[in-house]
Amino acid sequence: MKRIHQDGFPVEQHNVLTKDGYILTLHRIPCRQTKVWDQVLWKRPVVLFLGGIYASSDVWLLSGAEDSLPYLLSKNGYDIWLGNNRGNIYSRHNIRYNDTDRDFWNFSWHEMSIYDLPAMIDFIRAYTGEERMHFVSISQGGTTFLVLNSMLPQYNKYFKTAALLAPVTYVGNTKATLAKLFGPLLGTRNYLSKVLEGVEMVSTNKYVKKILSMTCLKYEPPRACVSRLWPAFGYNTQMLNMSLLPDLMANFPVGGSFKQLMHYFQGYISKEFRQYDYGPELNWLRYHQLEPPTYQLEKVTVPVILFFAQNDYIIALEDMWKLIKRLPHVKILYKLPQKYWNHFDFICGLRVREFIFNKIVDEFNYYEYQRS
Repeated sequence: MKRIHQDGFPVEQHNVLTKDGYILTLHRIPCRQTKVWDQVLWKRPVVLFLGGIYASSDVWLLSGAEDSLPYLLSKNGYDIWLGNNRGNIYSRHNIRYNDTDRDFWNFSWHEMSIYDLPAMIDFIRAYTGEERMHFVSISQGGTTFLVLNSMLPQYNKYFKTAALLAPVTYVGNTKATLAKLFGPLLGTRNYLSKVLEGVEMVSTNKYVKKILSMTCLKYEPPRACVSRLWPAFGYNTQMLNMSLLPDLMANFPVGGSFKQLMHYFQGYISKEFRQYDYGPELNWLRYHQLEPPTYQLEKVTVPVILFFAQNDYIIALEDMWKLIKRLPHVKILYKLPQKYWNHFDFICGLRVREFIFNKIVDEFNYYEYQRS
């Protein structure tokens, strides 16, 4: 909230309760009377943002007051809501468990999809009176959006459009070193993966955060700082905006479970996009089949604007095409023209406003203008 105030925008904070007891925080850049398209808008179209794995709503604001996408959309007459999933720094409370309990951390992005997102959507619709909204996500945020609308297809009707930046689904061909090193161990059902199912992956301890932020000291070369991210996000950093690194390191990672990452590792091993694998016995009890069910992406009927890159270290082109072939309503495909555009660049890349953010603003404006 402090950052949004400092950037010159009004801000509200709202708490949302999920069906399984997690208390989530939503940050809102609220409605103001705004003149857009030669009309005075008293009620503004809603946009819900959701970030990636181990990130919070803060990552959408790293580009500053002039270039961050939520601010650009706010200036264009939109009611902005910034979501936070369970486990991050803004959503570490549950009415049944403390964040020191194993049960608190026994969740994956599947639970975020079927509990967190519905809770946010239902709250926003009730609070604003707007029946439908636009959606913007990056990485894991796209995962949860697609899982939600395949598992609970009734939610498709609440979205006007969805801009998905590098959504992670199929990862069987990923180049990520973490997947190659730890996927064979943590992507299978064994004693270690069972133990880690109730463990926090990234601590939000203030001393840990201080150490992470100190990685990017002023006298250090920027690439020395970004090298910490290489095993997870890739070695080609030519398009990364190095001036944002200190702020990025101070705001990422900010909490999450081991199970989130292990669920992706399972996809790396199986080459499928499916629910969490608990082993044959528990799968039978949960799913009534020995293998976990695959997500039925054909049920996602929201018009999708999809951004991807050939150099994405997490999502190989082969895996992206598998996703595209299964989505029934891909409205627009944007392949980033830069040869070295990588996964982190979708939020912190050089000229990201030109290549991505302005296009999203234009698409949302076109949708609303046609309706008006």
